[in-house]
Amino acid sequence: MNSITKFKDLLIESLKQNKKLILVLYILFIVSFALAWALSSGGMDTVINSLPASTDSTVNDTVTVTELLIQNERGGIMTYIASIFFGIAAVVGLIYNGVNLGLMGALLSNIMPKGGIQYITYLIPHGIFEITALVIQSAAGILLFLFIWKFVKTFIKSEKSGFKEKILSSYEENKKIIIQSLILMVFGAILLLIAAPIEAYVSVPLSELILGV
Repeated sequence: MNSITKFKDLLIESLKQNKKLILVLYILFIVSFALAWALSSGGMDTVINSLPASTDSTVNDTVTVTELLIQNERGGIMTYIASIFFGIAAVVGLIYNGVNLGLMGALLSNIMPKGGIQYITYLIPHGIFEITALVIQSAAGILLFLFIWKFVKTFIKSEKSGFKEKILSSYEENKKIIIQSLILMVFGAILLLIAAPIEAYVSVPLSELILGV
């Protein structure tokens, strides 16, 4: 079995065994996105009036693929590491991104020629990969915390005599969790790698083509 096949098998297993967690996180993101958009729509007139007169009516497409990739990957790694503290960073990071995108939707729906539908049409091509990556990496962060929690718990309760034996025993008992966490984290990074060029080169022209802007 080669490494790619092994990774694919581990990924399928990780997704299946954590599908409920992933689904809950997806719902959390969607709710955060929708509420932020709905609750902020009424106050966007003030924000729009305070914008410079030269503000473009389209989404900024000058950011390079490299900048997008570095920004997204760095954010994912930082959130993953910070999730060792009870998985809070994974949940907060997901909510933050949902709220941020929702606020952008409320703003740009009043600026773009075709309104909110143009923003959604812009968001979908790369969002399919990027938002899925955010959810997957949030799940990976929660699994990282879960591994540490169970590892410490198993270590304390272990009846092994030596320190090294306790470490090895605790790891063996819980290694499946950390393996799945790392697999999901890598998969999320791959999705972000796919999303970056789509966001930079495809999303804007495709949305304009579809809507005839």
